[in-house]
Amino acid sequence: MDEAPAPATTRTTTGGGILARLFPPAPPLPGKPDPLAGFSYRGPLPGLMSTLWLLGRHPVSWVLPGIVWAISYFATNAGRGSFVSLVASLGTFAALVGAGWIGWQRPWAFGAAASILGQLGFGGLLGVLALNGVDVDGPNVTIPVEQAAVSLITSGIFMAPIGALAGFYGGYLRRRLAQPRTSASTRRR
Repeated sequence: MDEAPAPATTRTTTGGGILARLFPPAPPLPGKPDPLAGFSYRGPLPGLMSTLWLLGRHPVSWVLPGIVWAISYFATNAGRGSFVSLVASLGTFAALVGAGWIGWQRPWAFGAAASILGQLGFGGLLGVLALNGVDVDGPNVTIPVEQAAVSLITSGIFMAPIGALAGFYGGYLRRRLAQPRTSASTRRR
């Protein structure tokens, strides 16, 4: 006996917890396909697994902003109070917002991934410069390696939520700008 195909069901990948309320999955944008069209995981933690699946399917959406963030953050720290430092600090925020804009499927995850990757890149860049004899601590300043590692890890832990918020904001902007606008005369009626 041939059975009729089951009707399409609505996919729910996140529970009704506080994180699902704070960071809801972005609905598909007009003209964009379902972001989880090929996702078929049925085990525990479907929200986490779908987020990791999306990050794996769209690496450019968070890797390039992460690289831009690392370069901008390095320029912010290298400039220390100059105009270049001001512009670079704006570049760090713009990179994380851009990750959320590009990664509209789960903007908060793309922003967080970009900030974590950027922090790792920044730490790696400082390590390479220090190994090559560049004085990254400043003239006549010596910071122990342990203290530098703790500082990098602490700022990395701090930057993940900042990246999530900035990415969420970028995705929010994209969804808001994609909504059709009604004119003022239509709203008055």
